[in-house]
Amino acid sequence: MENLEEAVKIISKIEELGYTAVIVGGAVRDRLLGLSSYDIDIATSMPINELSSYFETIDNGSSYLSITINMNGNLYEVTSFRKDISYSDHRHPEVEYVDDFFTDSKRRDFTINALAYDKNLKVIDYHNGLDDLNKRLIRTIGDPNARFNEDALRILRALYLASKLDFSIESKTLLAIIDNKRLLAALSNERILPMLYRIINAKYDRGIEYINKYDLFEYIPIYKNMLKIAKRGLSPKELIYAYYIKFNRLDIKEFTSKAIITGLKNLLDNNFSIYSLYNNTDTYFEVRHTLLLLGYDINKYDCIIDSFIIKSDRELAVSKAEISSYFEGKEKSIIR
Repeated sequence: MENLEEAVKIISKIEELGYTAVIVGGAVRDRLLGLSSYDIDIATSMPINELSSYFETIDNGSSYLSITINMNGNLYEVTSFRKDISYSDHRHPEVEYVDDFFTDSKRRDFTINALAYDKNLKVIDYHNGLDDLNKRLIRTIGDPNARFNEDALRILRALYLASKLDFSIESKTLLAIIDNKRLLAALSNERILPMLYRIINAKYDRGIEYINKYDLFEYIPIYKNMLKIAKRGLSPKELIYAYYIKFNRLDIKEFTSKAIITGLKNLLDNNFSIYSLYNNTDTYFEVRHTLLLLGYDINKYDCIIDSFIIKSDRELAVSKAEISSYFEGKEKSIIR
């Protein structure tokens, strides 16, 4: 695991100051599975506002008891041990500082994500995460219905982990996901789309198989339709382009620009004519990868664009406005 020794040095320094700290989460899980992990998170009993006195820090969430340590250009997210008091809108927790990792571990989503390392890289396991890791199971900590009602995004995280690790979702956890799938409708597009991207582009198809088998996107039909046309390799904004190309609808405006969608509409309405490709060359290259994955003949369109003697209006010796000044009526309107 990259930077693991550096993270241990941070933990050791914190303990020298009289506090406790552990490496937590996905980095521990992935290392135990023999997988590469690039993000290392640390949890500590040390008050967040004191860390800046001993480390170079970036304040990216101190109000949520979280801060980032910059050590030799490597970033480590550090959070205070905490517990969740209550949740609003099935997503946002109100948190409270605690001084021990056991209490902190109980607020985490799945047993395999609650594993931790101490400074000697000894595994700390309060919730039988090692057993679930060996059985290749995704299981919530505590009552799964309560966990998903607290934070509906955990449903998508479970699906992503199934796809990333090729793990099964434990039976009670899966039943709770099915029973609570309506909660996904409460999540914003900014939350759902990046997770859908990760599920689609993960190594395995477990998550997609669960979604289709149990109709888990029943209450978010936009994403249900998006999943039908999604291909590996599409970015979040390209998923929106693909959805627009297929369904001629812009139901998700985030991650895109109005200019690109307007240009894409012109290309589609004119069946990628020579003139539409000339007028929307920048848009074409923005959506070219999406078109390729959807099976469009981009070689044909590339050849048309390559054949243009003038690539854009900017290369004209005389502007369109000057040319149109010599015409009147309908003839004038042709020059755009």
